[in-house]
Amino acid sequence: MDDELSMYLSRVGLTFPGLETTIDSSDYVLFGVPFDSSSSAFPGSRYGPKAIRDVIQGMELWSEYFGVDLEEMRVYDAGDLAVSHGDAAATANTLKRAVQKITSLGKIPIMIGGEHTFTPFAALAAGADSLIVLDAHADCRKDYLGNPLSHACATRIWVDSGGKRTFQIGIRATSREERDYCKEKGIIQFSPFQLQSDSFMKSLTDFVRKSRSLYLSIDMDAFDPSYAPGVGTPEPFGISPIDVLRIFEAISGANLVGFDVMELCPLRDPSYSSSALAAKLIMELYASKKARLTRSGGGV
Repeated sequence: MDDELSMYLSRVGLTFPGLETTIDSSDYVLFGVPFDSSSSAFPGSRYGPKAIRDVIQGMELWSEYFGVDLEEMRVYDAGDLAVSHGDAAATANTLKRAVQKITSLGKIPIMIGGEHTFTPFAALAAGADSLIVLDAHADCRKDYLGNPLSHACATRIWVDSGGKRTFQIGIRATSREERDYCKEKGIIQFSPFQLQSDSFMKSLTDFVRKSRSLYLSIDMDAFDPSYAPGVGTPEPFGISPIDVLRIFEAISGANLVGFDVMELCPLRDPSYSSSALAAKLIMELYASKKARLTRSGGGV
């Protein structure tokens, strides 16, 4: 691993198994952020990165939806971020330096967590001008219980820090304050009840077309609890995994500069179903890009 990157990330212990690529030959660099100090309901997302790595060992690497083989996924696992437990600001600063280094090497960062607080810092460090977020919650509070660096403030941090364009999918749990803020800032929102409409896919396609550099974030509580019970703040009436495959297909041509899967809480996931879904999301996003580039005659 790059000497500077090793200052921020540690490969001690199990990493993304079965993928032997080097950082030089990779397209994506994956890393975990085992941090969950601002959890407001059920803590434990700090164990999310390990659970994803554990469960993927038993998974097949063929994408039925996209029809591509992922045996040669070029994803390098750089380990876990050196977090400062209880200190979100210090952890965010370390994260920004790590992401900036990853992008300077010409690689796309994949972050697994861990609480959603760190998405805006990763997106901005990766140079994104547009953010697509799959989430049950708007995450647009000014602060939560007096803490402005909370998972409940993630999207607001992005916007207030200079993030230009925001598209939220799966939103169904907001406050009046957040609804007013989203309207004022022009944040595009679609609830799970609107995802089958023609207007949703048209709006998403237009958003992607106008994005110069896109960051995609998935909070696992975007899914209905029947699909992903292992989250810190579950909300009924969520999206389905098939919805996300359609979204991946719609954004496959975008200039993706970063991706994350956050808020997996393995302590509430005894069946490992949520962990399996989180791991599969990483594989299927890669598959969507590979399928599109294979059709066009390019590489991933």
